[in-house]
Amino acid sequence: MALTQHEKVHRRALYDWCSSEYPSAVRGTPYPCEQGDLDECAHVPKGSPYSARSPKDVTLDLESFLDPYTSFDPTVQAAIIRLRTGLKINDWKPDIVLKAFYDLDVVFFNGKLRGQTTVTWRCVPWWNERYGHRDGYRVAQGQAEYLGHGKAAIYLNAWGVFLDPSILDPKVLMWQVLLHEMVHAYEYVMCHGSPAIRYDDSRGWDDGHGLVFRRLIRPVNARAMRYLGIPAIRADEYRGRKYAIW
Repeated sequence: MALTQHEKVHRRALYDWCSSEYPSAVRGTPYPCEQGDLDECAHVPKGSPYSARSPKDVTLDLESFLDPYTSFDPTVQAAIIRLRTGLKINDWKPDIVLKAFYDLDVVFFNGKLRGQTTVTWRCVPWWNERYGHRDGYRVAQGQAEYLGHGKAAIYLNAWGVFLDPSILDPKVLMWQVLLHEMVHAYEYVMCHGSPAIRYDDSRGWDDGHGLVFRRLIRPVNARAMRYLGIPAIRADEYRGRKYAIW
């Protein structure tokens, strides 16, 4: 479906925000957060309180935390309320997912990413330089990178989310991509980049979406759909592919 001129202008404004604005707690989308949280979220963290753990232990821990029959503590309940309220904001900017990052962490990853993971929007020149060619911005809608020592960085692709004409709903995609990359970051933070998290015994080594990743993202997707109405998995993603069984 072709975009209207109004929608093209709106999406361009969202992209331009990513290239020109530094997240501010008092400007942009009115999502409750502290400036210190935004600053922490934007810079490479130091040190790690977590020792490397096996993919099996990490996965079972997260599944236990995301168990639909487990009651929430007040911190998780409050974060869900803020996220639900934020999703209803009509005049949102790309900063909303940066402001909501720690709430997503509390709801889906038991707060394990805070202080260990950065998240930033990146525009076309950055992606082209990263991949060494002029179409680098088309490679991915987002990407998580292992920084070493149990640290991770998440890069969101402003072009891939807002300007790619094939995207039907940038708002849904923006949240979906971030949740997807947070699963990668969780693997990196908790397993310290272990090669075991990338292995797929049905295909050999792949791009990181192996057996462990596909098992981790299933309960994340289930909670996201149940409480936020946002998928972490596209309808056709990983269909028919195996996931880790222990």
